[in-house]
Amino acid sequence: MELNEEKIGVSALRDEGASLNIFSVHFSAGSHNKPSLSAWPSHIVPLGQRVELQCDSHINYYTFKLYKEHGNPIPQIQGRPLQKKFALNPVTSAHAGTYRCHGFDSHYPFKILAISDPVEIIISGLYKKPSLSALMGPVVMSGENMTLSCVSALQFDMFHLSREGVPKGHGLPSVLSHNGTFQANFHLDPVVQAGNYRCYGSFRNSSQLWSTPSDSLYLPVI
Repeated sequence: MELNEEKIGVSALRDEGASLNIFSVHFSAGSHNKPSLSAWPSHIVPLGQRVELQCDSHINYYTFKLYKEHGNPIPQIQGRPLQKKFALNPVTSAHAGTYRCHGFDSHYPFKILAISDPVEIIISGLYKKPSLSALMGPVVMSGENMTLSCVSALQFDMFHLSREGVPKGHGLPSVLSHNGTFQANFHLDPVVQAGNYRCYGSFRNSSQLWSTPSDSLYLPVI
């Protein structure tokens, strides 16, 4: 049992306004017993669009409950039973945050058996898009490195790179360039993957609210 999971479960129940003495928190040994939580079609969601959160497990839990950690809870989902899936539609900036799924016992509906790993929902489209370019040309030879530069006139604190809609790494801090713009250079090595790349900007005090993505940059590897 991981101590931080128990704290999260208790905190979530407290946020819901429940009386803690009616709940029992019990975690089965082994991470294979955890429910899983996924976001479809992606956990980067454009403002006003739809995302579906799905809890799943090979164990037949009595029910699942979904919790948003920290920040403002979402009344439609916070601690309410759900049948594996819940759609957030349309998303707003309030939906950005970290979510976990709780699995409850089939015989004791107030006993939490396990808590999923977190899923971060990022809302994009809040600010003007940056631009993305390849510094070493539009084609990558197999085995070569590549640097992608994300640039914006806005003073973002961080830039983020994605490939085929999936973030790569944890982002890079923004640096003021000689021409007055702000940028970050992403070094793709040692193996560059072909695909469509985009970048985003964000601010430090709202790290899960991202800009509109840059135009897509396709990198072929030959």
